[in-house]
Amino acid sequence: MRNFVLLLLFFLPFCSPNFYHYNIDLGIKSAKMRLWKEALYRFKRATEIKKTAQAYNNMAVAYEALGNFKKAKKCYKKALELAPKDREIKANYAIFLELSKEGRKTGESGKTLSEKRKRK
Repeated sequence: MRNFVLLLLFFLPFCSPNFYHYNIDLGIKSAKMRLWKEALYRFKRATEIKKTAQAYNNMAVAYEALGNFKKAKKCYKKALELAPKDREIKANYAIFLELSKEGRKTGESGKTLSEKRKRK
């Protein structure tokens, strides 16, 4: 029983809403430095704690920057499912769709496109 309580006390901070915000903030800072793998890791961690449109939007931007457009699209759709009226997410998704269409035509990967996206 004592071991269970110690284990619970160890993991409790990782489940708190503050740890969610910590991951979002660190993910945004990483994205601004173009450390996209770290940013993606942080946004994924945030969704494990709390599934929000913000976290999925940010995750989509990171996937897009890493060139994984299939996962980016899936995350944008999840973000829109959670917040269908959010203007920034709608704008990011519209730009993603337009640029991914152009990228298919020109053969460009579009990795730098994510720099234009808004992260909350």
